[in-house]
Amino acid sequence: AWRSISALAERINAGARHETFSTHSIRHLVRNAARNGLQPYIRRLGRKILVDEVGFLEWLASPEKSHINQ
Repeated sequence: AWRSISALAERINAGARHETFSTHSIRHLVRNAARNGLQPYIRRLGRKILVDEVGFLEWLASPEKSHINQ
C-alpha cells in the first residue's frame, strides 16, 4: 500500500515501545532515495510524497548494505 511519510512512520512504529523510524528519518531516506536504492518505492505527486510500505520493508531487509549509512 502506498502511504504518506507520516502514515508510514505511524504504521511502522505502531505498538513499538520506542520510535523505530521518525518522520524525519524517513524524509531523510526519501531525500537520498536516488543514492540509497529506495527510489523504486517512492512516488511524488506534486508536493505529496508516497512510499510503498511493502517495498520500503523489503528494501530495509535487503542484504544490500549501501543504504545503511545514507
